[in-house]
Amino acid sequence: MSLWKHSRWDAVLFAATLLQFALTIAWAAAFDAMSAAEHIAAFIPMVLLFYYNPIVVTHNFLHTPFFASNKLNNAFAIFNSANLGLPQILYKYHHLTHHKYSNDPIENGTTQDPSSTYRFGKDGRQEHWVPYSAFGLFRDGTKYAFREIQKKKKTHLMGYELISVALAFALLIALSWQWFLVVYAPLYLAGWFLAHVENYFEHFNATNARDDAANSVSYYHPLYNKLMFNEGYHQEHHLRPQRHWTERPQVQTEFRDEMARAQTHAASWPPLLGFLD
Repeated sequence: MSLWKHSRWDAVLFAATLLQFALTIAWAAAFDAMSAAEHIAAFIPMVLLFYYNPIVVTHNFLHTPFFASNKLNNAFAIFNSANLGLPQILYKYHHLTHHKYSNDPIENGTTQDPSSTYRFGKDGRQEHWVPYSAFGLFRDGTKYAFREIQKKKKTHLMGYELISVALAFALLIALSWQWFLVVYAPLYLAGWFLAHVENYFEHFNATNARDDAANSVSYYHPLYNKLMFNEGYHQEHHLRPQRHWTERPQVQTEFRDEMARAQTHAASWPPLLGFLD
């Protein structure tokens, strides 16, 4: 029986979470021995690694769990919650709600997708990307996610994940409470800010928010998609969210006519630079 449910390449994503955790612990332990310049130099790659987790690793895991064993998948969710700094299951059901309503525009005063780029926009337009990204972590999507967790009777798993986060925070504080306040807190906020930037520009300038074939934006540069495990095929992902990331180019082929009819928007810049598009 294979360890991996879909592809051995998922081992790379799993390794990325181990790397993030190890480097975070090592950085906290080395706080007093590092200069301010060294901390600044470490911040950029570490914040990119933090952002990479929710956007690539966790995102793919939520749709297509890595392991053939459900016990291993649960164990990974508990462990990775420490990397995310929040229960992964909250992110899971928040994100699945996003897929259910697909960044819908405002109707009857609000949106059904709590993470919709239209939800806090004005005059029917999408919200500006800066407040969307800055405040997205603190808005009310958690309430919807928790309701889904209760419906699915997964509150026990959320409890284990909360313990994982608490233990990770306790370890980091024990290693250096100064590092936790001065470095980790900004790292955490910056990482989630970038994750929300990515989500925003995966939907900004979508041709038609009400069309299943044109409610998202893809970016097809080959290097980006190699590094990001085909995250750039975002319209394709919305069309078939349960297909493994290795199959997204195939989904593009399958829906080429529908996407051409809908004039689906393809971005000229990767999502983190989407404000240039």
